[in-house]
Amino acid sequence: MAILCIIAPYSRIMKILGSGYHGVGNLNFTLDWNAIGQPRPLYIPWWAQVNHYVSIIIGVSCMDHYPLLYHFNFLKAQRFPFSSTLPLDKYGQKYNQTLIIDRTTRFLNVTAYDNYSPVYLSATFAVNYLYSFISITAVMSYVFLFHGKDIWKRFKSSQDEKRHDIHSKLMSVYPEIPNTWYFTIFFIMLLIAIVLGYMMTEVNLPWWGLLMAIRLSIIMVLPIGLNVLAEIICGYVLLDRPIANVYFKCYGFVIIHYMKIPPCSMFISQLYGTVVGDFMNYWVLRLIISSKRQFLDGTMEDPTGQVSGYHTQVINTASIVWGLIGPARTFGPNSLYRPLLWGFLIGVFVPIPFYLLHRKYPKYRFDLVNVPLICNGLQIIPESYTNFIIMGFLASFASQFYTYRYKNQLWKK
Repeated sequence: MAILCIIAPYSRIMKILGSGYHGVGNLNFTLDWNAIGQPRPLYIPWWAQVNHYVSIIIGVSCMDHYPLLYHFNFLKAQRFPFSSTLPLDKYGQKYNQTLIIDRTTRFLNVTAYDNYSPVYLSATFAVNYLYSFISITAVMSYVFLFHGKDIWKRFKSSQDEKRHDIHSKLMSVYPEIPNTWYFTIFFIMLLIAIVLGYMMTEVNLPWWGLLMAIRLSIIMVLPIGLNVLAEIICGYVLLDRPIANVYFKCYGFVIIHYMKIPPCSMFISQLYGTVVGDFMNYWVLRLIISSKRQFLDGTMEDPTGQVSGYHTQVINTASIVWGLIGPARTFGPNSLYRPLLWGFLIGVFVPIPFYLLHRKYPKYRFDLVNVPLICNGLQIIPESYTNFIIMGFLASFASQFYTYRYKNQLWKK
């Protein structure tokens, strides 16, 4: 329910400001739980939700002051058509197949690339990468400053305290899973992944690249998931391999944690869900592609505005930028986007003022100002539909603030 679009349905400015699908979603309401539940309002703490939504408001405010920025960058990005704002087939697919990808080797045609143009991204997509770079180093700096001593203390005393830890006591009533179960599943899936990496010619992910992704996910499970970091690393190590970059990101980023679930039940349920989900997801995906292809590839526009290749194009753009063209060309010495690399250095220092303020004024809780969460919220606008903002915030307030504080028994239940 886009109020601004209802007020002025033929105004382009109102569409940019008010639409949840084609704009920044001001005064946009929804009753769809897929949107309302996007920020996970029923279990993420209120202080984290505040960080998230304050940063979203900042991002929306920036877009409000420059409502024609979208249109300007759409035209600019058409020169090199890999941007989250462009349909796949209308520009990218044709360009992809005939110009910069060699049909024989499936690698980058460097001559064609140099003769055509350097890469151009939309400004919103480029800024998204800046926030990603800041968050990568900011999360490590934040954890080191605010939680480093506690983590080290817990690590040194973990074995001694395990006997007294309440979580260990609660889990002790359940039978343990033999490690051979995990190792067996791990090595079977690892072997399948290696075989697929070699058998599927579009992938070009060598066995050592797969092992590198897995090692990185193990090392970086605390304090950060990889995502863009995985794309950067793979882009340098496996240049000219866009599909391999997507695989590398998948294996190096998806990490899940569980607590207080019976180990056997968790193992069996996850294995069963994974097997069933593989077939179900593939079937649904094929069904959607066959019935909505004209909306997904950009040849037609869905009159409801709800079906598009928007998120798919974000993944496509990332695979081309990091996997095919590579970070050296995209962010190299002569690149338009080289200044974005300063985000890594900025991220190291941004948490420091809040740490010093917290040390000096602990009662004001500056430790709850979480720079990585703020960066995450700032990234929402360029890459996500905005119809969740108002209703998601209201759901978070009702659950994590009001119910938690004033109806705590209901909240626990």
